[in-house]
Amino acid sequence: MKTLFAAAAIAAGLAAAGSASATELLTNGNFDQGATGFYSQYVYSPPNGSGTNLYPEATYDVTTDAHADHPAFASFADHTGGAGGGMMMVINGSSTPDTIIWSEGDVGGGAPLIGAANTEYTFSFWLASVYPASPADLQLWVNGAAVPGETFAALGGDQALGQWQAFTYTGVTGANGLQSISLTNRNLEPNGNDFALDDMSLQGVAVPEPTSWALMLLGFGGLGALMRGHRRLAAIAAA
Repeated sequence: MKTLFAAAAIAAGLAAAGSASATELLTNGNFDQGATGFYSQYVYSPPNGSGTNLYPEATYDVTTDAHADHPAFASFADHTGGAGGGMMMVINGSSTPDTIIWSEGDVGGGAPLIGAANTEYTFSFWLASVYPASPADLQLWVNGAAVPGETFAALGGDQALGQWQAFTYTGVTGANGLQSISLTNRNLEPNGNDFALDDMSLQGVAVPEPTSWALMLLGFGGLGALMRGHRRLAAIAAA
């Protein structure tokens, strides 16, 4: 009977743990669908045939090679080395404060990313400079407010061109869930300040409710009882 109880408890605990699985929440985080699925206050400027489409500040393109957008930009592959669609978002930084480079969620009229409260999420992305001077310094925004201390500085200098850096932020949604997540640039220099983004990711994991924690603890307790019972049986058999 104890064995059946322990097995049931273990199954319940595992079921509770399995319910807290991560889910990708972004629509086009790798940009392989082109300039869709995200919001930007920058001006989308696709290739114009002369390779000068990203000359103006506050413009962006989604491309396989930044050099095709500007003759001074470095030529390199997206973060995955061209696998899949091989696309990335290439940006000429704005000189206007708090201009949204990239965002998903209800900032641009979309739906909330996570409607539930008390949900842990992890946001990550890759950043690379496409021009050596005055590297970007990005600011994270959650639900329309800048997150204090969460800034992400690109590498500068010739040796940094095309060197992808990974950045990660983990938080827990409040009462209103996660409405939106965005990036702006704290660097407002018009000269330089050119960079690329790729493989944006947002994954949410529901924090177990107290009943789920109880089930998991029950499962561990059942496992312990089952193991103790097996040890006693082994000791009797060896006597």
